[in-house]
Amino acid sequence: MMSVYKLALPLLLAWHGLAGAAEPSRISVQTLAAGKEVARIMLPIGQAHTVQVEANQVEQDNRGTTHAHGNVRVTIRSGGNGGPATTIVGDEIIIKRKVLDTRELAAIRALEAMGAPGKRDAARDRKELARLKTIVASHGWPGARFAGPELSQNAFTVLMRMPEKDLEALLPALREAQAGNDVPGSQLAQAEDRLRVAKGLPQRYGTQLAGSKPAVIEDENALNIRRKMMGLPPMPATSGQ
Repeated sequence: MMSVYKLALPLLLAWHGLAGAAEPSRISVQTLAAGKEVARIMLPIGQAHTVQVEANQVEQDNRGTTHAHGNVRVTIRSGGNGGPATTIVGDEIIIKRKVLDTRELAAIRALEAMGAPGKRDAARDRKELARLKTIVASHGWPGARFAGPELSQNAFTVLMRMPEKDLEALLPALREAQAGNDVPGSQLAQAEDRLRVAKGLPQRYGTQLAGSKPAVIEDENALNIRRKMMGLPPMPATSGQ
């Protein structure tokens, strides 16, 4: 019996249910291959999530990290057990949960408000601009790792409404986030082009229009190479210049 038990033990699946706690938390699910991250999803902050892990080996620490190895299957349900399920499979998956502190939670709530419907006017734009500057000063650019893709998009939308001088002041933070794969290259391309066009310079990625046609583009022969590097599709054959 003892030898049978030892042979069978590696085949047993470890089941772990990680119910989202009452405290607002940032939960990420990273899929690794050969020890390197190949995919990551961020669960929406402020919702209840249940994460179930099946794997040959599961390790948990006191910092809220679950590390699963071998035939890993992660099932995520949002909005309670009756919500739709998302399943992720792989050989190595890491789930991280971090309870937000007061300042982080205030930043998340501000980013949520930026995407809220309602009247948009100069006063609201000024308020959101000031709040985004505060968030960037405290936390860096609020990319996917900090805020999740949707709230990060809210921050980018506010950035693109900013006056030229404010856009230029925050661009270094956006560049740093893009270099760390924390925001899409398409966002940085749009911001860079908007600033260049505002300064009367040729744009580099063809994202800005002058009327119904692209504004003047720098070195059009290399345009699609630059666009590909930023995750943008090729431009049509004619730019309209």
